Amino acid sequence: MTTTELQRKALSSFLRTRRARLTPEQVGLAPGVRRRTPGLRREELALLAGVGVTWYTWLEQGRRINPSPEVLGSLARTLRLDRAETAYLFHLVGGADPAAPPVEPPAEVPYPLRRLMEAQSPAPAFLLDPDWDVLAWNASADALFGFSGCAAEDRNIAWQVFANEANRRRTVDWERHARRTLAQLRTTYGERRTPRLTALIARLRTEHPDAARWLDEHQVQERAGSAKDIAHETAGLLRIDQLVLRAEEDLQLVVFLPRDQETSDRLGRLPVSR
Repeated sequence: MTTTELQRKALSSFLRTRRARLTPEQVGLAPGVRRRTPGLRREELALLAGVGVTWYTWLEQGRRINPSPEVLGSLARTLRLDRAETAYLFHLVGGADPAAPPVEPPAEVPYPLRRLMEAQSPAPAFLLDPDWDVLAWNASADALFGFSGCAAEDRNIAWQVFANEANRRRTVDWERHARRTLAQLRTTYGERRTPRLTALIARLRTEHPDAARWLDEHQVQERAGSAKDIAHETAGLLRIDQLVLRAEEDLQLVVFLPRDQETSDRLGRLPVSR
């Protein structure tokens, strides 16, 4: 299947799932009776968005259609998409400039950025490239994730969320964080669509059925940090504010900032290799 065919398939699934989550009451329509499927019907959405029913049906079926930005904007408003979802919709139909090359990771991590990362200790911190591969980490991050013991192809933070059994076991409410990771990964993929991200998503689908199931929900979310609790077997409960800071060359500095003094003290107990 070509990249274009994959995009049309993703667009079809995305539109269907977003249409299904809207109820007639939410858009000012009578609920009616004998409604066999959840959400709005295609003809209802088309009417509200000001487009033809046949045209919208073809779009949702993944046919070769080139909607204008105005029509996409109308669909986004009707479907009540947020900013990340709207950007994802535009990317799926080629809204991003196809001539613009994706941002490539630097050959080396800039020294000032590496110093900033190291200065976060004992708070765990690591640097990601635009495809979420981990380029560098401090000793506390290595104690939590074991990056230095990973194969290079496994040293990706989205992959670690699912494949790192210790991480899964320690993360309180792991499923919520895993779903959030996939929603943000899908947004990144919509922006970049690099071979590395394509292979990563395919591998997640193949080796982790829960990831495949949640990816099919087509949730998208802007890349941002969140609060996270980690029940570490030796350090104890770590209450973390996960910060994501964008740096030069589209790198990301991720810092696990302690939310309280107790967590700050406990981070010092991580089994750091000297």
